[in-house]
Amino acid sequence: MGFYLLHIISLIAMNLFTVMSYNLVFGKGKILHFGQLAFSIIGIYAFCVPLVRYQWPLWSALLLGCLGVLLVAAFFTWLSLHLEADGFGVMSIAVHLMFLSVVLNWQGVTRGALGIPGIPRLPYMASLESFTLVVVLFSALWMIFLWYVGKGAFGRMLSALSEGQWPAASLGISRSMVHFVAFTISGFGALLSNLTWHSYLRLLSPSDLQFPAMIFYVMIVVAGGAGSFRGCFIATVILVTLKEGLRFLNLAPNLVGPLQLILFGVILFTAVWVRRETVFPKQRVV
Repeated sequence: MGFYLLHIISLIAMNLFTVMSYNLVFGKGKILHFGQLAFSIIGIYAFCVPLVRYQWPLWSALLLGCLGVLLVAAFFTWLSLHLEADGFGVMSIAVHLMFLSVVLNWQGVTRGALGIPGIPRLPYMASLESFTLVVVLFSALWMIFLWYVGKGAFGRMLSALSEGQWPAASLGISRSMVHFVAFTISGFGALLSNLTWHSYLRLLSPSDLQFPAMIFYVMIVVAGGAGSFRGCFIATVILVTLKEGLRFLNLAPNLVGPLQLILFGVILFTAVWVRRETVFPKQRVV
């Protein structure tokens, strides 16, 4: 029971990296962005391929992963500036699926659907106890950082842009700069989540980076209240615990996955219906 509790705590902490970062873009910024896993794919493969397959030093591989996140953030920023909101939402999904397709088919480098085994545990995270302690500590520090970002000048600029581009521009707010910073923060949150998760499993599998995982993140943010820091934290704790708890039901293994999809689909539909005015707010007009 003690090890299972540590497992749940670790899962919650690892999901918080991505969820709270994604909440900054989708929740507070009201940017219809559904390509969060594109950051995960590029960041973690840019880290794991050189580290495991080509024996790069840890910090060199980590630097390459960070560079990959920055490039994806710049690409999403460019797309968001050249497309309408709904068009960008669709395109962000396409970017995620495009990166996933490359990973699955570039077998000489990524090993395709087989994934990359033998990923080492990160420093000071060898045992489950030490892993949980370190990941909870870094998750807390990341959330403190996001809290100050959201409540500070940048958070106010992001909120202003979500209410209207032209009024925000009249205040001297640079949309390109705000979007790039927001996507960069969101990307580094995804990278932190995947660094710890795949190190925890000691395996990088593309099955963890498919679109159902994106739906799970959207569900948490919407259920917690888009833009609500406390609400997203509570929703992450409840829904991650629920997701893991379903594994212990006396059901056939082939029924657990569909049951999760049905249950989370109902939760997402209900949350969107109840919070539709805040998830899709009307922009101010002059």
